[in-house]
Amino acid sequence: MIYNYLSDIMKFLDIKPKYRIGMRTIKTSLAVTISLYLSLLLNLHTPIFTAIAAITSMKASLTESFEDVKKRMFSSVFGVVLGYAFSLIPVPEILTPLLGGLGIIIIIYILQHMNMKSMVILSCIVFVASFTSESSKIIYGVNRVVGTFLGIAVSVVINYLIATPDIFEIFINNSRLTLNSAKKFLMELVIKDAHSIDYYSKAYEKLNLSYELLMSEKNIPIHGNIMPITSEKIMNHFRDINVRFQLLNSIEDRPDINCDNKKALEDMLHINILDKGKLKGELNTVYNFQIDKILLSINELERILGEYDYE
Repeated sequence: MIYNYLSDIMKFLDIKPKYRIGMRTIKTSLAVTISLYLSLLLNLHTPIFTAIAAITSMKASLTESFEDVKKRMFSSVFGVVLGYAFSLIPVPEILTPLLGGLGIIIIIYILQHMNMKSMVILSCIVFVASFTSESSKIIYGVNRVVGTFLGIAVSVVINYLIATPDIFEIFINNSRLTLNSAKKFLMELVIKDAHSIDYYSKAYEKLNLSYELLMSEKNIPIHGNIMPITSEKIMNHFRDINVRFQLLNSIEDRPDINCDNKKALEDMLHINILDKGKLKGELNTVYNFQIDKILLSINELERILGEYDYE
């Protein structure tokens, strides 16, 4: 509602911003606002850390949000506990900074060893704040951990309840883009002497990443409709196409397309194959066999993707 109200005002004033305020921005702002109010309500002494947790936990998918929860809570607790422990070590005041530096080394080493490099900065900040806090270390530590958990919880709940990222929709859209790239490369194979598979490979790689993210959604307690069986069918067809494309891309000569493939290609790609390629013999037979299988996969992908309309 707020977003629509702001949009109406901008239209009325004829304001045309260069960049659009996205839903993720709105959700992040809402998460910070709620987190700060809860911090005031619970009388937490470090609301800034609650806000930081809310901001950094607003991810593009629920999977990323839940993975972030585990890492962020561990790094926060680890930093607080280590900072409290180091503050209890009796050393002359002149050596206190050296003790703090030693704690930073320990945090960086351990988190790198645990493959949590992205949490190093957060844990170091928490450690220093806990180590140098002039108030009760225990009270500070409890406030810090509670505040972090609160910010993360608010962010995850908002991310789930408000415009949940549709990972399946993203996967379907990437499938369409990859299918278009496959058709383009197929056309180059049969009508051009020179062809490049690079643009198709990039689209296929992007599709793979979105599929991995989609499948990872199964590992979280709550997730949207990910259609695992349909998604797997789509990926199986693209995997098959990709293997066949890699084979055909290694053959330099253009093929002599047989009658059945020629008709299917002309109907699908809306082209006219006017001349024959130089490829002959058994290798040309293999080439046509691969083309036939690719056409079957493309037809099946068009059928499956045609059932979903996200455009």
